[in-house]
Amino acid sequence: MTSRPITQMGRAIRTRKGDVFDASSMEKAIAGTEAVISCIGPPSNFSPDSAKKGFLNIRAAKNVMTANLSPGTVMSEGIPNILAACQRAGVKRLVMQSGINLSDGKELSAVNRWAVGLMRRIYWKAIEDKAIAEHAVIRSDLDWVIVRASVLKYADGNLNYTAGPSARISPLRPLPFADCADCLVRAATSEPAWIKKIVNVGR
Repeated sequence: MTSRPITQMGRAIRTRKGDVFDASSMEKAIAGTEAVISCIGPPSNFSPDSAKKGFLNIRAAKNVMTANLSPGTVMSEGIPNILAACQRAGVKRLVMQSGINLSDGKELSAVNRWAVGLMRRIYWKAIEDKAIAEHAVIRSDLDWVIVRASVLKYADGNLNYTAGPSARISPLRPLPFADCADCLVRAATSEPAWIKKIVNVGR
């Protein structure tokens, strides 16, 4: 399904700085908000400017791979701090961006199940870190939505994407970050049927 552009949603979307490893920092950043969207994860050092210049060389690919092979604990430690901050600040809606590689693949085609299975074996450390974070969100009493995105790319969005619980998408077909962002905002501001559900987004 497609969605309305973010600019037509009539909501003020703000970004705030905070340290996800510092619970008090998260509480200050979250205070006074209606909903929280978390897109935290290991940095890839691949910038939008590099993408616009067509700079996707061996070095850039290596940076992305390294981030997934050695993800650290930014999600497994950061998400519980965000959850605690939401609870203390009285924020009920939390949207967590995750990845389609966390899926067991039941809703996908046979080829895409194979692709997801392969990625899970290669990037098992990143999968493990995200899985801990997902489980923490699911165990919380917030009105949560977990959005599992396909491969993402820097490109102009066109809102031509599919999103929903158990949505059948192509994991390796790149989705513009802008379209993923649109889905995340929908999850935070509307789509009541998505609450306490895992949503796939892609093409």
